[in-house]
Amino acid sequence: MTDASPLFEVRDLTKHYPVRTGLLNRETGQVRAVDGIDLTVERGEAVGLVGESGCGKSTAARTMLRVEEPTGGTIRLDGDPVTSDDRSRLKRFRRRAQLLFQDPTGSFDPRRSIGDSVAEPLAIHGMTDRARRRRLVTSTLSRVGLDPSDADRYPHELSGGEKQRAALARALILDPDLLVADEPVSALDASVTADVLALLNRLRRELDLGIVLVSHDLAVVREVCDRVAVMYLGEIVESGPVESVFESPGHPYTEALLASIPVPDPTVERRDVDLVGEVPSAADPPSGCRFHTRCPAVIPPETYDLDGVAWRRVHRFHSRLERGPSVDLDAIRAYAASDSAPETAPADVPTHAVQTALRREFDLPSELGDDGAEAVLDRALARLAAGEREAAARLLADEFGTVCASEAPATHPVGGDDRQQHTAVCHLLDEE
Repeated sequence: MTDASPLFEVRDLTKHYPVRTGLLNRETGQVRAVDGIDLTVERGEAVGLVGESGCGKSTAARTMLRVEEPTGGTIRLDGDPVTSDDRSRLKRFRRRAQLLFQDPTGSFDPRRSIGDSVAEPLAIHGMTDRARRRRLVTSTLSRVGLDPSDADRYPHELSGGEKQRAALARALILDPDLLVADEPVSALDASVTADVLALLNRLRRELDLGIVLVSHDLAVVREVCDRVAVMYLGEIVESGPVESVFESPGHPYTEALLASIPVPDPTVERRDVDLVGEVPSAADPPSGCRFHTRCPAVIPPETYDLDGVAWRRVHRFHSRLERGPSVDLDAIRAYAASDSAPETAPADVPTHAVQTALRREFDLPSELGDDGAEAVLDRALARLAAGEREAAARLLADEFGTVCASEAPATHPVGGDDRQQHTAVCHLLDEE
């Protein structure tokens, strides 16, 4: 350990869950919930970990504290590794690093008083003096803004904000150096949220506490954190000082998250970010850049002259063919038949009518504006109409391939001077 070591350091952290199928319960794949992330936290620093639901941030939080065992990577506190099987070392680590859960109601035993629940970590770590435990509980409750008499109340007698303060007291009772807060205010109303965030900021200054704040709310992260890491489908795609990332985002996903922050002023012009679809399955993440299936700025091929909207729709169509379920051609033909003459049976619908129906189904433009690209798309739709989904997908991959889908992007610096510079992982930054 050296003076230069950060308080908390995570390197190449992974958490994969096996997928088992069949009578023999054999492993046939893995859910790559966390897939090689790096994170550091200094003393007195708050670092935000943000992303949509399903991106892996809560799993990352639990894995950092070994609530869930990591599949790989290293975790260090003050330079000391904590991923070994040494039980005494793990117990010391858990005394110094605490987790604040998202749901304060579910994290308390309804049959135990608040005082007993807050004192439980002290008993686990060897404090047998009941009077001393009581003194520490009442002083810690006072520190988080509760009355000492609340120690004798039960969880159902407290409001949501009071329960979250009690949960914070339980996390702080052992005087930890690191607090990992998993969506600590997502279940609270606006006024209580402001109070809890102000409390976290005050405790961070008073206790020189390192904080990892997991949240989907970027406004909360901007209020509390010094640095932020943006997570998508198990990977960190952008990280750096909060102001630098928020003012000069280098990744389209970060731009989409920032555009989703509500602004209470109707006169403020908002940027409309074309982000569609759901987060793909972590059991089968996309190749190349994992965000390319939803990216509003995916890089087009140089072969054809396509405008941005047309290209993105064709790319999404290709992604759905490669990754989605088989197309229900019977339903498509029935839909096309309804637009044809009344006596036309679905089986008799001409191919061009099925192609038109497919364009509507997949939200494709009626014309691409480039004759060569239009001819390729027509051939792909004809193959799809004939039930040859894989052949259609191969044709689109050959003609409309993009570096975003074929190569994993590198990490690039973003921003101006060194003080405000941060990093992003995106092919759009390759030439810059």
